[in-house]
Amino acid sequence: MRNTALLLLTAQTLMCADLATLLPSAKTNLRVESTRLEIQKSQLLLDEARTAYFPTVTATALYKKKDKTPAFEPNQIQGAELGAQITVFDGFRREALLDALHSSMASATHSLAQEEQNVLMETIAAYYDYLDTQDRLSVIKEKKNEILSEVQRYEILVKNDLATTDILKSLIASKLETEYDEQNLKMLLEKHRKHLELLSATSIHEPIVYHELSLPSLTKVERHDIQSEQAKIDILRNTEDRYTYLPSLTLEAKHKYLEYSGYDTMGGTNLQPLNQNEITASLSMTLFDMGRISKEREQARIDTLKAQKFLDYKTQSLNNDAEIALMSIQTSQRAYEAAKAEEEARSEVFGYIKKRFESGLVNTTTYLSELTNLTQSRTKVKNALNTLQVAKANAAYTHGIDLMTLLEEKK
Repeated sequence: MRNTALLLLTAQTLMCADLATLLPSAKTNLRVESTRLEIQKSQLLLDEARTAYFPTVTATALYKKKDKTPAFEPNQIQGAELGAQITVFDGFRREALLDALHSSMASATHSLAQEEQNVLMETIAAYYDYLDTQDRLSVIKEKKNEILSEVQRYEILVKNDLATTDILKSLIASKLETEYDEQNLKMLLEKHRKHLELLSATSIHEPIVYHELSLPSLTKVERHDIQSEQAKIDILRNTEDRYTYLPSLTLEAKHKYLEYSGYDTMGGTNLQPLNQNEITASLSMTLFDMGRISKEREQARIDTLKAQKFLDYKTQSLNNDAEIALMSIQTSQRAYEAAKAEEEARSEVFGYIKKRFESGLVNTTTYLSELTNLTQSRTKVKNALNTLQVAKANAAYTHGIDLMTLLEEKK
């Protein structure tokens, strides 16, 4: 049982290091959950606006006392009042508000979907940043081991007076420099790990498993942020309709029970009634306000035009980004192929130089220079491959394609 539990724990740790598990988890991070609350708020505002179609019922307790009154007027009144009021027509202001709130709900929904894509894109970029640093660290360790083996070999040669100490000192200096680079990369790797944990809402454990993304089918889809901005324009357009000179009709009904004391009833002719029913219908409209409502409507219209122009600009900007992102995939693919060719050439040259160095035919400077070139070319290959994956993700992101689809197996 204990071994089974340890196995499950190990399996869970490895799963957490795969991009296929990091991305779904990222859609539940704190940023996304914060945006999700906007939908709940929009729903509550919509429910609140619907209550305007229902009557308002109120209950009131009343007590009034006057110290000076005429003989026939009560100086003390106490009782209760139950009333109901409903707006029959308000110049379509309620309808305009509901339409605006429906648009607000749509905007919040699209904003959530876009925020999920934003977080996914950032998570993918952070994931490959981590992998890139991890690869660089792996390559620098290989370089350190290579130098260390030569240091150990030359220590033996120097001890037996078969080589001079200057070569050994040069190798040791190079080893120390490599160890310094290794420590810097470890610190950078930790920085990327923490950033990736924050984005993915997952505890990251090394090693992270490499995952190559599928090449997206770049069919243009209207991005959620564009749809959210369009919904915001609809909010403003519906807000314009709330500024109107149309009249409002309100109905109100009340039932009162009041007791009077401290007055002359004049033998009953001035007796105040205990129960009273009242019905009131009121029709109101603005006849003249120096153009205030029309000016408010015009301001709302200008806000709508302003938002529309901003949306047009943003749409054009995203179209430009989409074209550049497509070019970036092609450029990254060529860079990767060139880096692989360079690595093959550098590897062959280094093998030749190493044999000559071990035979004493080339100096330490040449050997270390070629080793550095080989290290850089290996790093360049891995960096180019990671850059290509980010370019795929960015192309899908700018085209409005769901980034989760890039996790599908390549065909």
